[in-house]
Amino acid sequence: MIRDFVILGGGSAYTPGLLQALIHHRASLGLARVRLYDTHAEHLDLVGRLGKAMARSAGAGFTVETVSSLGAALVGAEVVLNSTRPGGLAARRLDETIPLALGIPGQETVGPGGFFFALRSVPEAMRLADTLEAEAPDALLLNYTNPSNIVTQALVDRGGVRVLGLCDQSEEDLHDLAQALHRPLEPRAFRCNGLNHATWYSDVDLGGNPLADLPAALPAPEGLDGEHRLRFELSLELARTTPGYWPNSYLPYYLAPERFVRLSREQGPRTDVILRSLPDYYAHFREEADQEIPRLRFHRGSSGFGDLAVTVLRALGAKEPATLVLNVENRGITDQFSATTVVESRSGLSAAGLERREAPALPPGQADLLLRLEAYQRLAAEAARSGDEPLILKALEANPLVGTRSQAAALWDLARERYGPLLPVLA
Repeated sequence: MIRDFVILGGGSAYTPGLLQALIHHRASLGLARVRLYDTHAEHLDLVGRLGKAMARSAGAGFTVETVSSLGAALVGAEVVLNSTRPGGLAARRLDETIPLALGIPGQETVGPGGFFFALRSVPEAMRLADTLEAEAPDALLLNYTNPSNIVTQALVDRGGVRVLGLCDQSEEDLHDLAQALHRPLEPRAFRCNGLNHATWYSDVDLGGNPLADLPAALPAPEGLDGEHRLRFELSLELARTTPGYWPNSYLPYYLAPERFVRLSREQGPRTDVILRSLPDYYAHFREEADQEIPRLRFHRGSSGFGDLAVTVLRALGAKEPATLVLNVENRGITDQFSATTVVESRSGLSAAGLERREAPALPPGQADLLLRLEAYQRLAAEAARSGDEPLILKALEANPLVGTRSQAAALWDLARERYGPLLPVLA
């Protein structure tokens, strides 16, 4: 059983949902203490008060604490969840808008926007690793900070800490597919191979029906916003060329970038939607934190974030391994990528540790893009760790959505002009 769990980014509007999931599954977790740390003191205090009230009223069996320094948060930790956003939403808005000026999709994980995010996230992850080695050298670090593949790669390259990269995108993608088909998706009944946000799913169990039998017409499931609907429609087009496989819904960004540029220009940055919603979340948290029995009616994000963390914690306390989608150093999972590249596939996880399992083959004709993304991932991790400008330009050029040195230089000039102190490497 894991007794001491730390959440970095504990003042986030996602955190109450995670705490709710931990409380719901308290009987199988055996937690004694959950510590929250965040650089936003006001949000940390509020979410901490709400979390304490939720745990107390539910008889959770664990305490919720807030701490004001990273070092204090990590002392004696067993498992640490890194779920932070260096630069905040102000920087995210630039991630989404700067690439559009050059006709490149603006997104927080793929393309140059994801790279600029990595230039903020990776240095903070290195500081976290240094502190973790000093305060809790045996702890396991769960990285949920984006871009997850680059941050996890940088941590693996650094060495010295145990790290697993997490992402719930596979659950989201296959849930959408199952909804569109009106078929049940057997829990985690699939395999996958690739890189984070660039995977291919195969052996998917959709109520006993093979994935290859896709109907001639398949509308996107109801309730998706414009971006997710476009991703589903383009994923379907791609799946029709690769029978038996379904792509990660971020892969279409690389295959039809102009569609996403047009959509972004029509709808505006996703950040603006989030900024409009945040005051309502925190007003709700403030109201419920003062109640004897808080009733969390809404929080940012779906249940996927909380469910994933709970699933990992339960696996870490179990004798028999659970099969989970994880981002880990390859080391024999697939011969498609280098042994030291962080890949995303299904592995076993238990109290005994990580059990790497062989990944399926990639669909025919799809390896070239993923190999380009692998090279970019490795360069981006190195550039973000070093802050070396020639390496930064080389990594930008390697991104498939950039592709030329002139585009990379133009993007870097815009970054210098617009990020300012929001990009520490420029300070």
